[in-house]
Amino acid sequence: MAEAYSDTADATVLPVTVAGEHLELRPGRAAYWPRRQMLLLADPHFGKAGVFRRQGIPVPRGTTGGDLQRLSWLLERTGARQLMVLGDFFHAAPSAAEPWLREWSAWRELHGGVEVHVVAGNHDRHAAPRAADLGIQWHHDARVLAPFVLAHAPEPDPRGYVLAGHLHPVFTLRGGGDRLRFPVFWFGEKVAVFPAFGAFTGGYGVAPAPGDRVFAAGETAVVDCTSQR
Repeated sequence: MAEAYSDTADATVLPVTVAGEHLELRPGRAAYWPRRQMLLLADPHFGKAGVFRRQGIPVPRGTTGGDLQRLSWLLERTGARQLMVLGDFFHAAPSAAEPWLREWSAWRELHGGVEVHVVAGNHDRHAAPRAADLGIQWHHDARVLAPFVLAHAPEPDPRGYVLAGHLHPVFTLRGGGDRLRFPVFWFGEKVAVFPAFGAFTGGYGVAPAPGDRVFAAGETAVVDCTSQR
């Protein structure tokens, strides 16, 4: 379970305590784990727009560049030495000529001092052979870093509190006749589900259980919307 605690150092950050450990929920749909100097995010789905274009579906270009720019900003703001992706780094196995691979390689050169880890997700199963070429440390199974289990599938694990992705959780706020839909961090009793990091991803409307906490991940701030459920 996540409990918010006070920290006025950065009003855009929402610090929480999870399984006795401090995390910082960050605008841009990622969390920072200070003790490990680790930035955590889920489901970037790099290359997804290109897959749609190859299928003849006209979608905007530039989504990868925007996501990587946001990732650079998060690394600079946190000073993270490690990046942990909770699955679905790839959307599909990429061809060697895909433009986003060049963008990633250029980004990786800029951040060569950061270790990049990926816990494989369901979309990654055919893409793992490319990981070493992209400067990624690949983990086929969930990674245990007490008190957490870093996974893709949001399923309870006896080894610790699970931080996961996969669902792309979103939550709808209602007020004054308006409805606003936000990507969210969803903390349950044994599992937390992170919002999808990728800009070109869908969302799954969550129905929090009593005692769950939900935090809307905006572009400039993270907001506790638990009481709105």
